[in-house]
Amino acid sequence: MNKKILIALLVVVFAGIGIKTALRQPSPPAPAMPAPDYDKYNYGRADEAKVVDIATQPNAIFTSESLFHDRILQKQLAAEGWTLREHPYRNGKEMIPYTDGRLDVMVLGDIPTFIAMDQHRIGIFALCRQGYNTIVANRKITPNQLKGLRIGYPTGTTAHFTLDRTLQAVNLTMNDITSVPMPPDHMEAAFRAGKVDAVVSWEPTASAILNIPNSAMVSSAPGFSYIAMDLGFTTRHPRIQQAILAAVARAVSWAKFDEKNIHTSLLWDRDAAVKFFGKSPVEDNEKWIGLMRKETIDNPSFPMLPLNFSENSGIQYHQFEFLKKISSLPATADWKKISTTVDTGLLPKIIADKSWQIDRFDYSSDKLYQGNQGAP
Repeated sequence: MNKKILIALLVVVFAGIGIKTALRQPSPPAPAMPAPDYDKYNYGRADEAKVVDIATQPNAIFTSESLFHDRILQKQLAAEGWTLREHPYRNGKEMIPYTDGRLDVMVLGDIPTFIAMDQHRIGIFALCRQGYNTIVANRKITPNQLKGLRIGYPTGTTAHFTLDRTLQAVNLTMNDITSVPMPPDHMEAAFRAGKVDAVVSWEPTASAILNIPNSAMVSSAPGFSYIAMDLGFTTRHPRIQQAILAAVARAVSWAKFDEKNIHTSLLWDRDAAVKFFGKSPVEDNEKWIGLMRKETIDNPSFPMLPLNFSENSGIQYHQFEFLKKISSLPATADWKKISTTVDTGLLPKIIADKSWQIDRFDYSSDKLYQGNQGAP
């Protein structure tokens, strides 16, 4: 065979192999988008304008989209002369500065909630999600075999807390591993490329990495998202607070009532994320239905808060102490003071009160309120 032809064929063959290999690799993480100009949102004047400012995180399932479609809530608020206004945020960390009274109701993860509560007059009144953070390694190992490994995790988060707690349980510390700080959307590429030996994240990242051959779960721990509210707002307007919490409970009853409602809820969550971020990992499929069930409605007490929330033996207390250890909270931060603003009893009373119509459903296919719209 002509030498030049042979070389050309080899080039084509290896190029084809390279293309197939590239196709098997995950897409590189998208570049980080700049934060929206949150200062341009329309805040405040709740008492004068009778507008409830609600902060949401559109890329999370079963958070608050149902509130904006709930005709019963709309009628209950209208009877008092009130309406809602949505403020989407990329994450809880970016929401914290606006928990200074500008926001009335917030969907917040556990870590930013505690930081906001230490800085401002914020209370917790309901769950909006109980998820899990999972340590995934590139082979089957026990927690004490994490020593010396390169481990990727997002710093200052519940994933970081899960890793720290797992290490402590086997008499190790963060100094016994090689820390590789990274956001969850970088983890799969780093794991496949062998840049880390293990990662720690919440869903859906953890499940995606567990689908990689030879990967294995090392341990997991729960993480929570809450419905938090400004205490000045709740003191002045308890009926409005109760109507919103009733709508949260109603959305749970509605999702449990019919599988089709879960599909609808997921599509609302997806649409909200696409509108804000331009994309969304949420899908109306078996994986996401299972995840939504696991983290929300399959918990018999959901959306009520854990009754031991304020106790020093609970996971929330240990999260709080972890934040002090990593200096996300000042050493003087007082758990007893913070936990007094957690109300585990209000939501059960609302659910028991038939006047709030928890078991009646009337949802609009379109959003009933216009808030701050547009992508970051």
